[in-house]
Amino acid sequence: MARERDYNVAWLPLKKEIAAKYNVEKARQFFFQNEGLPYGYHNFLFGWLDTQYSNLPPLMPNEFMPIALAQYEKVNFSQVYRIYGAALNMRMGTTGLSIPEIAGMAAL
Repeated sequence: MARERDYNVAWLPLKKEIAAKYNVEKARQFFFQNEGLPYGYHNFLFGWLDTQYSNLPPLMPNEFMPIALAQYEKVNFSQVYRIYGAALNMRMGTTGLSIPEIAGMAAL
């Protein structure tokens, strides 16, 4: 038998000037346009890698992550794609490209 979970919800009203700008219909449209999109790995990784420099420990060069993942992609493309490649493809407006292919497109 499944255990019930306790959930706490905090209902916090918006400030009046913010509430006046809130458009319920636009919020619903945004939700339905994005419903079902993958969420998790992409936001975790790109929440961590959020600036051009200074994301990795000081002794690790900034070029390390894409090079290491491009090498690992040769062993397990689907895993690297799920964690890193899909997010890069999304930002480039492409699908299914490898990390070297994305880098090539970005260099154009």
